[in-house]
Amino acid sequence: MVYKLTLIWRLHVQLHYEDDIRGMTLTFDTSFKDFMEKITSKFGKGFDGLALKFKDEDGGKVTLRDESDYELAIETAREGSKGKAEGKLEIWCTDR
Repeated sequence: MVYKLTLIWRLHVQLHYEDDIRGMTLTFDTSFKDFMEKITSKFGKGFDGLALKFKDEDGGKVTLRDESDYELAIETAREGSKGKAEGKLEIWCTDR
Protein backbone atom coordinates (compact mmCIF):
# COMPACT_ATOMS: atom_id res chain seq x y z
CA MET A 1 0.00 0.00 0.00
CA VAL A 2 1.35 3.44 -0.96
CA TYR A 3 0.51 6.54 1.06
CA LYS A 4 0.81 9.99 -0.40
CA LEU A 5 1.82 12.63 2.12
CA THR A 6 1.15 16.21 1.13
CA LEU A 7 2.41 19.01 3.34
CA ILE A 8 1.16 22.57 3.25
CA TRP A 9 3.96 24.96 3.99
CA ARG A 10 2.23 28.32 3.71
CA LEU A 11 -1.09 29.72 4.72
CA HIS A 12 -2.47 32.90 3.19
CA VAL A 13 -4.68 34.66 5.71
CA GLN A 14 -7.20 37.30 4.65
CA LEU A 15 -8.37 39.50 7.53
CA HIS A 16 -11.65 41.42 7.36
CA TYR A 17 -11.99 44.30 9.84
CA GLU A 18 -14.56 47.06 9.41
CA ASP A 19 -13.96 48.30 5.83
CA ASP A 20 -10.38 46.97 5.71
CA ILE A 21 -9.19 43.76 4.13
CA ARG A 22 -5.62 42.94 5.10
CA GLY A 23 -3.46 39.94 4.43
CA MET A 24 -0.55 38.00 5.79
CA THR A 25 1.23 34.74 5.11
CA LEU A 26 1.99 32.19 7.81
CA THR A 27 3.63 28.82 7.95
CA PHE A 28 1.60 26.01 9.45
CA ASP A 29 3.98 25.78 12.40
CA THR A 30 3.15 29.36 13.49
CA SER A 31 2.00 29.24 17.10
CA PHE A 32 -1.33 30.63 18.25
CA LYS A 33 0.50 33.24 20.30
CA ASP A 34 2.51 34.46 17.28
CA PHE A 35 -0.63 34.41 15.14
CA MET A 36 -2.52 36.61 17.61
CA GLU A 37 0.42 39.01 17.97
CA LYS A 38 0.51 39.49 14.21
CA ILE A 39 -3.23 40.15 13.97
CA THR A 40 -3.43 42.51 16.93
CA SER A 41 -0.41 44.50 15.77
CA LYS A 42 -1.93 44.87 12.28
CA PHE A 43 -4.98 46.60 13.72
CA GLY A 44 -3.43 48.21 16.80
CA LYS A 45 -5.70 46.28 19.16
CA GLY A 46 -5.07 44.12 22.19
CA PHE A 47 -6.02 40.43 22.31
CA ASP A 48 -9.11 41.27 24.34
CA GLY A 49 -10.03 44.05 21.91
CA LEU A 50 -10.81 41.81 18.92
CA ALA A 51 -13.27 38.99 18.35
CA LEU A 52 -12.23 36.61 15.55
CA LYS A 53 -14.26 34.17 13.47
CA PHE A 54 -13.43 31.88 10.56
CA LYS A 55 -15.58 29.75 8.27
CA ASP A 56 -15.48 26.02 8.88
CA GLU A 57 -15.87 23.35 6.20
CA ASP A 58 -19.68 23.64 6.42
CA GLY A 59 -19.60 27.42 5.88
CA GLY A 60 -20.53 28.28 9.47
CA LYS A 61 -18.58 30.99 11.28
CA VAL A 62 -16.64 29.64 14.26
CA THR A 63 -15.21 31.79 17.04
CA LEU A 64 -11.40 31.74 17.15
CA ARG A 65 -10.43 32.37 20.77
CA ASP A 66 -7.84 29.80 21.86
CA GLU A 67 -5.31 27.20 20.75
CA SER A 68 -7.90 24.51 19.94
CA ASP A 69 -9.94 26.94 17.82
CA TYR A 70 -6.73 27.91 16.02
CA GLU A 71 -5.87 24.27 15.35
CA LEU A 72 -9.36 23.75 13.89
CA ALA A 73 -8.89 26.80 11.63
CA ILE A 74 -5.53 25.47 10.40
CA GLU A 75 -6.99 22.01 9.78
CA THR A 76 -9.94 23.55 7.91
CA ALA A 77 -7.53 25.50 5.68
CA ARG A 78 -5.44 22.35 5.13
CA GLU A 79 -8.48 20.32 4.05
CA GLY A 80 -9.70 23.16 1.84
CA SER A 81 -6.39 23.31 -0.01
CA LYS A 82 -7.10 19.92 -1.62
CA GLY A 83 -3.47 18.82 -1.58
CA LYS A 84 -1.89 22.08 -2.74
CA ALA A 85 1.23 23.45 -1.04
CA GLU A 86 -0.62 26.59 0.06
CA GLY A 87 -3.83 27.06 1.99
CA LYS A 88 -6.20 29.97 2.48
CA LEU A 89 -7.93 31.13 5.64
CA GLU A 90 -10.39 34.01 5.91
CA ILE A 91 -10.91 35.62 9.30
CA TRP A 92 -13.52 38.20 10.29
CA CYS A 93 -12.42 40.56 13.06
CA THR A 94 -14.79 42.74 15.10
CA ASP A 95 -14.39 44.92 18.17
CA ARG A 96 -15.42 43.32 21.44
